[in-house]
Amino acid sequence: MTTDPDNRDAEIFTGIKDLPAITPAGTRTELLHAARRGFVRIRKDFVQQESVPRGDTVLAKLVNGHKERALDALLSIHALQPILADPLPLAVWARLLNCTPRSAGAALKVLESMDLLELSGTRVTPEIFLKRENGDGKPWSDVAETDREGRGFFTIPFDFWTTGAIDSLGMPGKAMFLILLKETQDPNAKRRTFIMANERAQEWYGISERTAERGYQQLRKAHLLLEKPQLVPSARHPLGRSEQWHRALSYPYSSDHREALRLLAQNAAQGINATSTTKDPQ
Repeated sequence: MTTDPDNRDAEIFTGIKDLPAITPAGTRTELLHAARRGFVRIRKDFVQQESVPRGDTVLAKLVNGHKERALDALLSIHALQPILADPLPLAVWARLLNCTPRSAGAALKVLESMDLLELSGTRVTPEIFLKRENGDGKPWSDVAETDREGRGFFTIPFDFWTTGAIDSLGMPGKAMFLILLKETQDPNAKRRTFIMANERAQEWYGISERTAERGYQQLRKAHLLLEKPQLVPSARHPLGRSEQWHRALSYPYSSDHREALRLLAQNAAQGINATSTTKDPQ
């Protein structure tokens, strides 16, 4: 038996130290990177029904029920579909959502009670069977039933997770963020801005006027909201004109950039090389 009198063998391990555990931001980036598309598609009727009552939606129920963690969990689960070959431990969901395992488990239970998913497996590693986000109880699919205008979906860029917007926006901000995404999805629309008197929020989307106001405030604070007032003719106004506000989301949530992401993903699926034509403004 030979020995190493100078202990040189140990030198090969010099500098090797344990590294810190991955952060919530790192977890999101690594898991979402596997999707290789840059965005998630969400059905438009998650935000607004096509028929009256238009505001009777899953989003409105989550907002009015103050279920922000459940909303975060639902959007995150959809963002990771269909790339999850194996169930994630509850502790990983908790880290991805930046909360405790108990809170993550409670959020999943809320979604199950709303018929948005089914849970099996164990408490430590739940298995998730995803249903459609509009609450109709049907199994999840990323295929539209009909060729509706706007393809029946709107998209959320993964920047929502990787830049921390999911953490910095409160529930009102997330509600208006999703509404704006839905209403400005089509880059070829005649009008590419969103116009709504706040008092219409309840009728159109099932959320209160106050929630809409607070949502805009949070989006402004996050530098995500573009706004421009316009004076338009009004027979009932004393001055003959009233003010309406045009609103849209800034990069990377603009209509043009979301369309560029969609085309990139489509071309990648077809084996076509392409580059985005949108750039982050300096």
